[in-house]
Amino acid sequence: MKFFVLAEAFERIEKASARLDMTGFLSELFKKTPIEDIEPVVFLCQGQLAPSHKGLDIGMGEKFVEDAIAKVSGYSNREIEQLYKQKGDLGLVGEEFCGKKKQSALFSAELTVEKVFQNLLKIAKSEGAGSQDSKIRLLAELLNSAKPIEAKFIIRIPLGNLRLGIGDPTIMDAFAINLFDEAQKDKKLVEKIENCLKEKKPEKRKEEFERKLKMLMREKIEEKYNVHSDLGSIAKKLKRNGLKGLDEIEITIGVPIRPTLAERLPSAEEIIEKLGTCIVESKYDGFRLGIHKKGSEVTIFSRRSENMTNMFPEIVEAVKKQVKAKDAIFEGEALAVNEQTGEYLPFQVTIQRKRKYDIKEKAKEFPLKLFVFDVLFENGKNLMPLPLKERRKILEAMIKPGDTIELTKSIVTGSAKELEKFFNESVENGLEGIIAKDLNAKYIAGARKFAWIKLKRSYKGELSDAIDVVIIGFFKGKGMRTELGLGALLTAVYDGKKDVFRSIAKIGTGMSEEKIVELEKMLSKIKTKNKLARIDSELEADVWVEPKFVIEAVADEITKSPVHTAGKKELGDGLALRFPRMISIRTDKKPEEATTVMEIIKMFEQQKHVKIEGET
Repeated sequence: MKFFVLAEAFERIEKASARLDMTGFLSELFKKTPIEDIEPVVFLCQGQLAPSHKGLDIGMGEKFVEDAIAKVSGYSNREIEQLYKQKGDLGLVGEEFCGKKKQSALFSAELTVEKVFQNLLKIAKSEGAGSQDSKIRLLAELLNSAKPIEAKFIIRIPLGNLRLGIGDPTIMDAFAINLFDEAQKDKKLVEKIENCLKEKKPEKRKEEFERKLKMLMREKIEEKYNVHSDLGSIAKKLKRNGLKGLDEIEITIGVPIRPTLAERLPSAEEIIEKLGTCIVESKYDGFRLGIHKKGSEVTIFSRRSENMTNMFPEIVEAVKKQVKAKDAIFEGEALAVNEQTGEYLPFQVTIQRKRKYDIKEKAKEFPLKLFVFDVLFENGKNLMPLPLKERRKILEAMIKPGDTIELTKSIVTGSAKELEKFFNESVENGLEGIIAKDLNAKYIAGARKFAWIKLKRSYKGELSDAIDVVIIGFFKGKGMRTELGLGALLTAVYDGKKDVFRSIAKIGTGMSEEKIVELEKMLSKIKTKNKLARIDSELEADVWVEPKFVIEAVADEITKSPVHTAGKKELGDGLALRFPRMISIRTDKKPEEATTVMEIIKMFEQQKHVKIEGET
């Protein structure tokens, strides 16, 4: 496939003002993409060259990209830097200068997706002496043959800044649209949908049927993606075999499973009312890890599906010694512990273990313990459909005693009083709180259900829980912050049903000057010319950014808001955080893992309930 076709599709997606348009453009692109190119096309749509767990970072510095543009266009680095300062996007700089080159190329050829992808792969894999020159040469080779629109996206990809705002859910929606015609021929599927239609008028009934069938297709794709986090591989199977391709996708050791997520309730009484007798585990504030063991080979994934194996050598060794199963996939929470006192250290200390360098030194300074709580696969058997009480027994039998790996501390109870006591003990020991789990629930990958319910320690005078919000834009500094270029962040929560980010707070406190400088540097790399289609905000930010970074924030309460859009479709009024303060940047979370609109609505309703009960 010609790369120009992909570049044109990217251009249309970037300019789309509505997510439905974006999804439609993606659907058209995937339809016309031949099977041999569908994997690279999907990866490029994600702004990467492989699934996240492969750890293949294109990573090319701005200076090297400027050198490549200069080499091809005949313009000086100084001229390139000047235009970059004006436009704030090296892709736009490359588009302009490659469109008016001062020198003609000795040789150029029409670019294909395969050629672009292979050169980018070589850039990503280039290491050692001479690798910088090699990367510049490989990028320049592409720019030499690129049309202006192609140059824009070829440059953005190695900078990790595609600026399309495409999320994995949008890609899955596009494939669901493409499976619609095939699904309509499946009598069982059609009958299943028709049995739950509510509309009576033929036209409305047809619309409802189409919407629900597409939704069902999307659910089937996502169900497989949740246990096999590789959209390129899934896309290839769908392209080759349609719906039947989904049957080929199974749990694979070495491919991460998306973690199940917990709901929240404000009290022990409500948890017991919801679950009855349940297992209650201490909630540890560390790295949530998926551990894959195949013989003597151990792989560790973060909740974002990043391969973190090399960062945690003591856990790798402990898994080899303490896990009896030959093959297994299990989950745990790793956190730093003071070896002298046995005290659990805060997340800000544990996060220091996430590094590429000085790993051995940090491992000695802040050794980790792994508290395991679930097993999903053992010796060829998928355990996810089993009830939790059975999985827990298998896990207990699978772990040998040792210094590094332990099971989470837990009790089984149907008493709110006992649950409250266990919660208090956990908090006194320096932990976040507890998670209560339905003993009969199967493991549902990637889902947020009331099978797991968290209860976390409250902050006096604040909401009962911190909130994870996504940065969607920022406001330039005023007063003392003018020179820093950033005064406040515009943040949002996630609407999973529509795959959009709805605004909830303007946050300007809780940030040191150093943190503001760090944030400004991070955000300047993902600025967008216009508000992306996945962002729903009535407030106009000074600068819009891709919804990429998650921050943790606390606030006094949730209030109704005339300017924010979180909850507006459901409640008629938007919801906002009152006196929000930033706590930290959550590098371990994807934007789609941020607090959801429905969670905010529930927290708002619980807050009202607490206030009414507390009135005198």
